[in-house]
Amino acid sequence: MSILLAVAAHAAAVASVQPQTVPPQNDDIWYVIRRGDTLYGLSRSFLVPERRWEALLRLAAIRDPKRLPAGRKLRIPRAWLRFKVEPARLAGYRGTVSLAISGRATAPSAGMAIGEGAEIATAGNSFATLMLADRSQVVIPSQSRVRVRELRRILLTGAIDYRIDVEQGRLETRVTPLEQPSGRYQIRTPISMTAVRGTEFRVSFEDEHRAAATEVLAGTVTFSPSESETGLRLERSFGATLDREGGSRTEKLLAAPDLADPPAVQTKDAVEFRVRKLEGSLRYRAVIASDAGFIDNIAEQFSDDGAFALADIPNGNLFVRVSAIAPSGLEGMAQAYSFRRRLASIRGSVEPQDDGYRFRWAGAGGGVRRYRFQLRRETPQGALVVDEVALARDALTLRRLKAGVYYWRVGLAQLEDGELTESWTEPEKLTVTDPSRSPRG
Repeated sequence: MSILLAVAAHAAAVASVQPQTVPPQNDDIWYVIRRGDTLYGLSRSFLVPERRWEALLRLAAIRDPKRLPAGRKLRIPRAWLRFKVEPARLAGYRGTVSLAISGRATAPSAGMAIGEGAEIATAGNSFATLMLADRSQVVIPSQSRVRVRELRRILLTGAIDYRIDVEQGRLETRVTPLEQPSGRYQIRTPISMTAVRGTEFRVSFEDEHRAAATEVLAGTVTFSPSESETGLRLERSFGATLDREGGSRTEKLLAAPDLADPPAVQTKDAVEFRVRKLEGSLRYRAVIASDAGFIDNIAEQFSDDGAFALADIPNGNLFVRVSAIAPSGLEGMAQAYSFRRRLASIRGSVEPQDDGYRFRWAGAGGGVRRYRFQLRRETPQGALVVDEVALARDALTLRRLKAGVYYWRVGLAQLEDGELTESWTEPEKLTVTDPSRSPRG
């Protein structure tokens, strides 16, 4: 009996996480008649010129156009209704971003209005962020091309009617919950449609393979080949793919990976992180942003082995978000970490000379920089042979070193904007074979 119960419980658990099918989205708007409404007034204020009050009368099946029963619901085709366009705002961008408005190339600038028909394309390691009128946020990562199709508010109900097309690459969005039941927010690719009512999700499309994907990070979305076809209801932590033949596949997203010993301060030329391997992952993605919401993205990188080294990262209090990618191409759940970036890099080299060894060092950073040179015998923790502090120069020559094994390193103390940052090179091994030399600094 216990075995049967266990099998039944397992079957119920599996069924509970399977996406449910949902009917196609209806293209009608429901309006509840209010006291004082007339067909003349509704048609004059809210219908497009092509639709007169007689059409609304036939639709409502009402005999007297001057007396409308309060509380009755009218089902009106969306195409009949007037609307106003509510432009989005280019909240910010980084890198190389191309913008075309009304078919004309336009230089992007933060805060500018983005209306219907605008096309936005990002180059490698480039980002753009849109803020919609209802406070929804759209992030366009690198190597992506997006077209803004509709940014409308229906006058009759005040509901939004948004549509954004992903023509290539990816899109990440955080949607404000819809205030009106008739509101519509759609993200389309050439082969799929994703509809939402308030959630956080990603949409991608690869033109080369004609493959689309949707990944749900919060809330619920409807994913379908088109608006008129039955779709799948995807809950949080689920994703779906659609190929060129129309075949769809749904799977649970990979869990968010962990970073291995993430440093609190990043001082090297490149910002470095390493992800702990996650079973079932094919590769990993890291994104760096200046804000915890990842609206102002600075850089991103993909890695097959989980090791990241991102160059040209500015100083400041920053955030890194990491996620794993499955063999299906679906990107999993993400985890974010905060860190401080303070460029204070140091690297060294050594070369033999006729009378000894010449040690040199260099690096990047600002402010006042002072150096410390250490030479130890036999091991990186061995006895100090040389310990020079507060060096302003970038080189040091040591003569007549005794034969043996040494380890040397260079430290940096950088004072910038009233903040002291310290960093060291890794100990490097130096083998001296000439027994005729004796140590002298």
